[in-house]
Amino acid sequence: MTDERDPGLQALFDSATTIAEDDDFVSRVMADIDNSRRRTVLGWAIAGLLLVPVTWWMAGPVLETLSVVGELLPDSLFTIEEGLVADLLAPVNSAMGAAGLFFVGAWTLYRKITS
Repeated sequence: MTDERDPGLQALFDSATTIAEDDDFVSRVMADIDNSRRRTVLGWAIAGLLLVPVTWWMAGPVLETLSVVGELLPDSLFTIEEGLVADLLAPVNSAMGAAGLFFVGAWTLYRKITS
């Protein structure tokens, strides 16, 4: 480390202490932050209220589509004669189980790549 200081940077720090002592400046900044926070909360509340009827309107067709897809999919992917093995593999021996495992694997891979 060095004890040398940049004069321009030191001037910025020196001027910042005089601005921070100005109570009017701080109160205006805090008032702007409070106004921004109120607008954000109001915007999210309005968006939520508008999405409730849209969600309610879309729930019927989405549930009907999922019901039809569930009826079309086979009960099991592979026929297993052994009782214990069939019981153990039952959660993943379906199209939905395989899709679930795929999405869990894809999510895990995504998390490993992005972290």
